[in-house]
Amino acid sequence: GRIVIILHRREVSVKRSNRLVILVGVLLAVMAFVGIVVLLGQDNTTTVVEKNTVPVLVAKADIAIGDSVTPDKVDVKLVEPDAVSGTRFADTSQLTGSPALFPVAKGQQVSREAVGLGAGATVCISCGLQPGEKAIAFQVDRVTGLDFLVQQGDHIDILFRTEIQVLQPTADSVGSGTPRFEPLTGLESAPTVKTLLQNKRVLYVSATKVKPVSSPDATPAPDSGNGTPAATIESVVIVFAGSDADAEVIKFAQTDLSVVGKLTAILRRTDDAVVETTTGVTLKILVDTFGIPIPDIIQITLPPA
Repeated sequence: GRIVIILHRREVSVKRSNRLVILVGVLLAVMAFVGIVVLLGQDNTTTVVEKNTVPVLVAKADIAIGDSVTPDKVDVKLVEPDAVSGTRFADTSQLTGSPALFPVAKGQQVSREAVGLGAGATVCISCGLQPGEKAIAFQVDRVTGLDFLVQQGDHIDILFRTEIQVLQPTADSVGSGTPRFEPLTGLESAPTVKTLLQNKRVLYVSATKVKPVSSPDATPAPDSGNGTPAATIESVVIVFAGSDADAEVIKFAQTDLSVVGKLTAILRRTDDAVVETTTGVTLKILVDTFGIPIPDIIQITLPPA
């Protein structure tokens, strides 16, 4: 009877141990399940990182050279700072209707450089040339250059002034088959003036007195504080768009580059395409057309001593 009682107690102990193992296994399984759910929940969570963006202006349609860039021709678009092209406009209200200096395609950013408002930017002269156009330069001083107020994007006419030596047939060749000529005393340098070219678009000016429109985002340049006055501009170079024939005219009119003043820049409206027919001006035309009086020689007879 003792043997039976001992075996019974061992069987009960074994059953209790099995239950404990099962309970621990269930708890571990539950914990593993909960851990898996948490991990899967973290993997499905997308972290949203906000990127810094800035507003730029983009063209609604193609903008050609010379077109007035106004607020109705652009849209505002947000881009990353690294995607900004040139010096940006922050708002459409900053557009003043200035003409485009080079073509801007639809969807392309409209920068300050595109309308000549970019400060300190490198000028791309070839970008402003239309098919068949050439860049032509001439030099002007303060008077012939409109006090250096001509700027990129303006349209100008070009006036030419020179002196021509007046000749007359020599006395011994009058009536001969081969006349010879000699200078007319007193008229060695008769002035003549003529408008050579009209409605030419300015691509570049080496210096200008026009103050550029500053960007609200630009950092003001530090003041040197040394009191040194700005260098006086004596002459500037104007580069305009024209043809090879225009270049030939300018080269002939300003052969001696040391002579400044033969060519005069005349400013005109950007949208004015009227070509005026002119006759030019000489002393004879001034007399015949404008009635310039010619002085008479006054003879005075002195009484005998």
